[in-house]
Amino acid sequence: MKTTTRTNFPFTIIAVAFLLIASACTNKSAPEQLVMMLEKNVTTFDPRKSGDSADARMQQLIFNGLTRKNEKFEPVGDLAESFESSADYKTWTFKLRQGVKFHNGKTLTSGDVKYTFETLMAPGFASPKAADFVGNPKAMPSPSPAGSPAPSAAPATSGASTVPLLLLETPDPNTVVFRCVNSMPGLANQILPVGIIPEGSGDKQAKSPVGTGPFKFVSFASDQDVQLTAFDEYFGGKPSVQNIRIKIVPDNSTRDAEFRKGSADLGINLDLEPVTVESLKKAEGVKVIQSDGTNLAHIGINTTDPVLKDVKIRQALAYGIDREALIRDLFLGQAKVASNVLPTNQWAYEPGVTTYNYDPEKAKQLLDEAGKKQTGDQPRFKLTLKTSPLSISKKVAEVMQEQLRRIGVDLAIQSLENQKLTQDITEGNFQLYYRVMVGGNQSTDIFKFAYHSKSMPPNGQNRMRYNNPKVDKLIDDALLAPQDKRKEMYSQIQKTLADELPQIYLWYPSAITVHRARVTGIVQDPSGDWSVVRNVKLNPQQ
Repeated sequence: MKTTTRTNFPFTIIAVAFLLIASACTNKSAPEQLVMMLEKNVTTFDPRKSGDSADARMQQLIFNGLTRKNEKFEPVGDLAESFESSADYKTWTFKLRQGVKFHNGKTLTSGDVKYTFETLMAPGFASPKAADFVGNPKAMPSPSPAGSPAPSAAPATSGASTVPLLLLETPDPNTVVFRCVNSMPGLANQILPVGIIPEGSGDKQAKSPVGTGPFKFVSFASDQDVQLTAFDEYFGGKPSVQNIRIKIVPDNSTRDAEFRKGSADLGINLDLEPVTVESLKKAEGVKVIQSDGTNLAHIGINTTDPVLKDVKIRQALAYGIDREALIRDLFLGQAKVASNVLPTNQWAYEPGVTTYNYDPEKAKQLLDEAGKKQTGDQPRFKLTLKTSPLSISKKVAEVMQEQLRRIGVDLAIQSLENQKLTQDITEGNFQLYYRVMVGGNQSTDIFKFAYHSKSMPPNGQNRMRYNNPKVDKLIDDALLAPQDKRKEMYSQIQKTLADELPQIYLWYPSAITVHRARVTGIVQDPSGDWSVVRNVKLNPQQ
């Protein structure tokens, strides 16, 4: 029998707990409780570590970073009231909002920011967010306080493979200064995903998170639910919704039923099957908001695999997948074809890249040229595609399996629980995987985070093990270049990625929000960001 351990918020909130338990026993949501759904389990609440979409959504409710993104995907102040950089982008100064409270009552200070980033950069701290903040210690200069001579090399910790690229100073409780080893013109955007935690709380954050966000953590039952309550002292104003219960519901049919019977109120980019979305548009008391999205469905390719290291084979696979048919027949038009990692409305988006319209004959030609000729009905070779247990993901894999069979490729499908899937692709234990990139591709920082050779796990998300020194140099040089030159360099990077295909870009899924009529005040984010939840309201009359 499976047992579930519930982790309790350090401050017992008896009234809230009784309300949440009572509401769970009825079909209808409680008047003061918003019931949301999440399609997969949360792996960690620690905002320094979270790299999965479920973890990121929790962070968007519980934490704040120094910066956040605006509607143009640009960094603006969040916990920082203002920020500025030196002319060479080696010194960044952030002025904190005064009077911001953590959920445990502690007032935010620059010491908390310093602690958050220093623990993130510490040797042995494994985090996909570390890629931008640590580097190779060999002959690396160390950032030094103003007026101090810089040593010739950073002090290396015994056994450490990386050292911090930042030195944080706290001249006063409301000011934090980042001194950078190298020029970092994108720092305000690079720090955006890092939620700030109270000094000394690092060991507790994974299971009992404490942040400054609009909602406080109450409890977590793995594979069941997360329960939150409004933070009355939130610096942005108390949320309109008092309590949130987030049900973890992997099964599509169950999520559909939860909306129809009124036991769930809101789902944001819930990975509902497209036919379910179309059906819910007609369901009584249910509303669906659909718009163009920026998330990216893609196939990740292990470029070190003996078969897949040949770029012609990767290109053949791209030509062998009929994206238009998948979007039309499986997604019912709820997506748009992608040929690039960046969304089309991102300032550096390059439209002039190589595209891979469905062309099975071209695919066969490339496979022949790669020495993978087909004999009779026997497949040219076999590959394995790993994917999540979500029904829509499995259906995508099954359609691709048939499409690739037509060009002589035998595709096996492995459907893994999300934690195991993440572990396998992080460790390089895969040939192909199918996933949706959430939010991270809205910034040009994605190039360093996902394609730089120094960003292979655990120091980033270059899970494909892609290694191109020319791309590395373009990424590094672009950080120091003026805007017009930077755009040109990013264009070259995108063209190279489209030619070499460490990932096969598939489509941008539509942003879809499903809600009961009693939920109002929804403003949909193109990436499905859950930060919008702080502004929703509940109409108790419905």
